[in-house]
Amino acid sequence: MLTVGVVSLDTKNSAALLAMLQQTGLVQPIAQWDLMAGEGPTARAAVPDVVLVEIGRDSKSPLEFAARLNRLNPAACIIACSAYQEPSPELLMQAMRSGVREFLSQPIDPMVVREMLERLVNQRGMPNSEMEKLLIVTGAKGGVGTTTVAVNLAVQLARSAGKRVVLLDLGRPLGHASLLLDLEARFSFRAAVESLDRLDSHLFSGLLANHKSGVQLLAGASHADEWDRISPQALARIINVAQSSFDFVVADVGPNCSSEWSSVLRLARQIVLVTETNVPSLWSLERQITLLRALGIDSARLRVAVNRWHKADEGALESFEKRVKLPIFERLPNDFKAVSRAVNMGAELSPGQNVQLLQKFRSMAEQFSGVRHESDAKRGSFLGIFSSRK
Repeated sequence: MLTVGVVSLDTKNSAALLAMLQQTGLVQPIAQWDLMAGEGPTARAAVPDVVLVEIGRDSKSPLEFAARLNRLNPAACIIACSAYQEPSPELLMQAMRSGVREFLSQPIDPMVVREMLERLVNQRGMPNSEMEKLLIVTGAKGGVGTTTVAVNLAVQLARSAGKRVVLLDLGRPLGHASLLLDLEARFSFRAAVESLDRLDSHLFSGLLANHKSGVQLLAGASHADEWDRISPQALARIINVAQSSFDFVVADVGPNCSSEWSSVLRLARQIVLVTETNVPSLWSLERQITLLRALGIDSARLRVAVNRWHKADEGALESFEKRVKLPIFERLPNDFKAVSRAVNMGAELSPGQNVQLLQKFRSMAEQFSGVRHESDAKRGSFLGIFSSRK
């Protein structure tokens, strides 16, 4: 991930610019300099990969600062931004001589900045895994256990794999993850959307509810009208901030896997497609897979998880695999009674229950994280919902 700093004469503008950069999902903020205070780096190592310099009516001080950064580290990408819609040719020439590589006019479009940063990432040969931390969990249709899978997967990534995990509850029309985790959340994703103009990792962390497993939750909607005028593009910017702060971002999007969500779906490292082995679920899932491929999502990023699985389902699943040319990633055995009890209690199961299902969620976490731990038979599973398998 690229490191980034912001230079401005106005600390409020500086914070907003830093938040906008973090919302691209490609940078890690490390510096914020105030020209009025005479701040700035004094050594090459202190210069970030990318520096955004804000130019006001007086361009002399910002451009002198840019020139100093360029002398310290010529490899740094210096971007200037100006409140002027059309900078004069003279200003553009001065900026170029000061080492500025790009010039943006405000208001800045985050997607334009993201494209610019993506080019820089590609030029420097940075691995995609540094930025791709999003695991989307979506259901073939409602009622197949999408939230149960999302919550359990997040818990096992935190507990078994030891990762810093945030769970985003984006299920529509209402979110249920806080109920399954027995958490009373003060804020929902709506608060994050309404704070986009200044949303950075610090503000984002203040919106989260903490669970004893280590998972942090951005709660879902408690009223259906919270989704009014919220776009997937805004949610993508929130996800990018989350990716800059956590090892894994698990997003429960329910069955909302449509072309409208393409800006979110394309951010995913993997998309877990939860289904049951019945005609309506498999019929819906087949069309969902077709849509994702049409949106340009590589099949290698798709993972089918069969919930409430029975051995008798294998014939139907083999036929399904042949039709969609996609193997089943995981089979989660059916234990409706124990899972239902855990959901209703919002508590973990007692030791020794649902061992097979718990092992399945641990296995999924290991495959996504690359961290393998020996199973601790003496330790109780976290959420009953998320334990037992095979």
